Amino acid sequence: MKKLLLFFLVFFFSIVSFEIFLRYSPFSYGITPMEYDKEIGMWHKKSFSNNIVKKCYNVKYSFDSYGRISNSYQYNNKKEDIVLLGDSQIEALMVKNEKVIHNVMNKLLNYKYNVLNYGLSGTGPSQQLMILKKKVTMNKINSLIQFVFIENDLNDSDPENIDGTNRPKVYTVFENLNDYKVIPPKSYDIKEKIRDFLGKFELYVYLKKTFYHYKNLFKKSEIIYDQKKDFHIKNSDYKWKQLFGSIFQINKLSKKNGFKYHVVVFSSNEFNYNFKNHRLKLERFLNKNKIDSINIVPFLKKLENINSISFDCDGHWNENTHYEISKFLKGKLYD
Repeated sequence: MKKLLLFFLVFFFSIVSFEIFLRYSPFSYGITPMEYDKEIGMWHKKSFSNNIVKKCYNVKYSFDSYGRISNSYQYNNKKEDIVLLGDSQIEALMVKNEKVIHNVMNKLLNYKYNVLNYGLSGTGPSQQLMILKKKVTMNKINSLIQFVFIENDLNDSDPENIDGTNRPKVYTVFENLNDYKVIPPKSYDIKEKIRDFLGKFELYVYLKKTFYHYKNLFKKSEIIYDQKKDFHIKNSDYKWKQLFGSIFQINKLSKKNGFKYHVVVFSSNEFNYNFKNHRLKLERFLNKNKIDSINIVPFLKKLENINSISFDCDGHWNENTHYEISKFLKGKLYD
């Protein structure tokens, strides 16, 4: 019995010591920014700030009391809102807060509006439709800008892509543009409660990064990457239906609530390989349904000819790109 007790004491103090070491050492990765949300599945921790660390950046990010990416200005209840929806490119934890797109746009627009950032890593229009319905005060919106990153968003719309390492997500599953059902995130079970508890410690992020590192090493030893495979979207008919349905429903909400809706389109296949079919397919749908859209690939290609547009360690847009896109959209939508 004494040996067992001694074992547990040594194990406990080893874990505590390792956590202290991670938190105050060059190996720190920060604490996970996510927590369970009964409506969305995963959402940002409210009133929270921490550092996100990779080999090419070490930046402090923060969320407000609603779980949005924090504003660098004082919210004014008398002003209308511009709402941004998108994935980790818009969430932009790796960019200094005052340089993130919503804060830059707010300044460029001379603080005429409240520009609010509801970007969330790992989401596509399927989840963003529900973020809009559950998290956003729609009667305050002047305009909504949704960033659609086609290839990522097609895959993020499919519940089959989730595995045991992912946090839960809500999904909208469309039979057609008007008929859909909501698949709520799985319940807040013991596994998610343990994740939220462990998510308070650096050890959780360290172990998760270690797991993905070795998972990727294993994959690389088994699979040779072929660029042309990136052109093919598995189960594409289903995924396009979900993408189109989510955008169609957001457009219906914009008409019902009287705000403008703009879709900003980016295709990684067009940007990297000049493969335009995905973008053209989306634009045909948007034009048919009279939904305003802007293709930003030509703009980003010009920008890349001048300077690097992304962090070299993970491909997320850098602060200069956030500024330039903000200026570009201001000129297109608000001048």
